[in-house]
Amino acid sequence: MAAGAAWVILQRLAVRVIGLASTLILVRLLVPADFGIVALATAFSTGLDVIMELGFDFALINERDAKRERYDAAWTLSVLRGLLVGGLLAGAAWPLAQFYGDPRLFEVMLWLGLAFFLSGLQNIGVVDFRKDFRLDKEFSLLVWSKVISFAVTIALAWIWRDYRALVIGILVNKSASVILSYTMHPFRPRLRFAGIGGFLHFSKWLMVVNLVNLVNARVDRVILGKMAGTASVGIFSVAHEISTLATTELIWPIARALFPGYAKIAAEPQKLAPAFLDATGLIMLLAAPITAGIALMAEPIVRIALGPDWLAAIPVIQILALYGFLDMPTANVKALFLALGRPDLVAWRDIPSAVVLVPALIAGATLAGAVGAAWALVASAAVTFIVAFAFLRRSIAVGVTDIMRVCWRPFVAALLMGGAVMGLDMRAPDASTLLLLAETVVRGLFGAAIYIAACLGLWWLSGRPAGAEASVVAFAAAKCGFLPRKPA
Repeated sequence: MAAGAAWVILQRLAVRVIGLASTLILVRLLVPADFGIVALATAFSTGLDVIMELGFDFALINERDAKRERYDAAWTLSVLRGLLVGGLLAGAAWPLAQFYGDPRLFEVMLWLGLAFFLSGLQNIGVVDFRKDFRLDKEFSLLVWSKVISFAVTIALAWIWRDYRALVIGILVNKSASVILSYTMHPFRPRLRFAGIGGFLHFSKWLMVVNLVNLVNARVDRVILGKMAGTASVGIFSVAHEISTLATTELIWPIARALFPGYAKIAAEPQKLAPAFLDATGLIMLLAAPITAGIALMAEPIVRIALGPDWLAAIPVIQILALYGFLDMPTANVKALFLALGRPDLVAWRDIPSAVVLVPALIAGATLAGAVGAAWALVASAAVTFIVAFAFLRRSIAVGVTDIMRVCWRPFVAALLMGGAVMGLDMRAPDASTLLLLAETVVRGLFGAAIYIAACLGLWWLSGRPAGAEASVVAFAAAKCGFLPRKPA
């Protein structure tokens, strides 16, 4: 699972780098209106795709002894889903073009419909890459698709100099993914309608989860824009992206790799509960210093990366760090519940937070703009925290004290790190950007050293218990040659 998480994190990093390079080049070749028309169309297509995500891969990973018939049935459903999503996008092309008064939308939506239909043809056999922990293969599949799409998009943008390059780039990405899936895996699916009903119980709850998550992910911008204006939306969006870097770039990849591991031991509660606690401790150990560091360094980060016009984002980033800390102890709960074959628990965990979030956002955005919206997210995270613990106790007999036992040392170490970094204020008044950057680097390195020392000290004083710290120390010792490497 650790190796798989490393591959997923590396995959996200590679995709981010390719995306950044693509954006930096394309902004020189295209005009904002080109990006706008494609962004408008993809907003509809992505939302529909998320809602219609039925999770056939999760169901197959859950079935340790799934036969060919199950793979064929899952692929058939994937093809039907692609047809449905593609058809809905094509059907919406003309009305949307008329509504926005832009005939280009008609063409863009048709191409996107074709792209999402093609994505439904992807070889279902590649699910085995996750199921068997061959996530290096999944890395190759996703990254090479992105590289091919990047090359084609840049070439077409250079030739055409309009929005069509972006649309064809999306189509090429989906097509490349389909072709590579058949090249990289020998399985050849066939249409099979018998047995597709067996996926529907699992899938219907995932549709509920996806819909609730879509509301949770988008409603803050919608309500904030209405109550406080677009400037507050911009500040909140940027602050949210910065403050949740540990979640998006570390926790989510780890949770993605944990799911197939949990699925393999789902029928063995004596193994599942300790594995869940070990993973929770590791997530806290790695994510706590990043989230705390972002909160502590919010001012220099904003000043260096965004400039003085974005200073209002500083308190929002700091508040959302608390949101991140509330999310950490239950970050891998979704993977656990899905491995247990209980997507309904994921839905019931998320629904209460959505119910709390909407009125909290209305009140918070009205009273305090982006800062109030940030506190609304903290309130919703607290609800998710409580509900998740209630379900954990019922499903694998893990309680609050069990979670606190593996989380308290990283949390205390992060507090000690925070106190030390706050006391190390070296910046002179009106420091230049270069001096501010140098101070940020020094304080960051100092904070990392304090955190590592505090974690090791607390772990040693606690009697060196088994868990995340012990695993990291053993891994580091083996890498440095102090311990013999265990055979695989």
